[in-house]
Amino acid sequence: MTTDTPKASPKLIKDLKSIPSPMFYIFAAVAVFASLFVVGLNPYGIFATLFLLLLTGCAVADINAGIVPDLLVILIAVLAVVKFFVTEPFSINTAVPYLIGAVCVSVPMLILALIIKGAFGGGDIKLMAAAGLYLGWKYTVAGVAVGLFAAGLYGIYLLIRKKAGPKSKLKLAPFLAYGLAAATLFGDLIIRLIFGWN
Repeated sequence: MTTDTPKASPKLIKDLKSIPSPMFYIFAAVAVFASLFVVGLNPYGIFATLFLLLLTGCAVADINAGIVPDLLVILIAVLAVVKFFVTEPFSINTAVPYLIGAVCVSVPMLILALIIKGAFGGGDIKLMAAAGLYLGWKYTVAGVAVGLFAAGLYGIYLLIRKKAGPKSKLKLAPFLAYGLAAATLFGDLIIRLIFGWN
């Protein structure tokens, strides 16, 4: 009697099929150029480039198929751990801001989603947890502030143009990705402008 060997996580791979598209290639090229231009061709720039590419994939997948692929979220979390060990002197003190980043936005989003049905999708919550682990809490808060502000502006535009109603759902991952990318490249400036933190 023979048994078929199960395929390894077919859903993880299937979710990626919605990503390849002209939109992805254009935004990916912009992400690579922006990260290397702003951060530079160094370890930080390489990590930033990979992070922005994964964010781009999440955004495009949400636009095209309404999903945030779990595999990309996992890769962001893995990238966060690798980046930490490569670029930070390991200690509890240096790890804490990144651990807080993983929960400071994702947990409130989860609580709101449990209280208010449909407030946030599971993919958005997981994305913020992984991205928070990568960025640390200050840049994560800055990124989500920019992303939600952009989403709000777009929502107002849709309402004014009568392309959406007050109860219409907005795909949030592209705006979160935009905010997180902005925080990656210009985090210190955003933090000073919005919160006045140093």
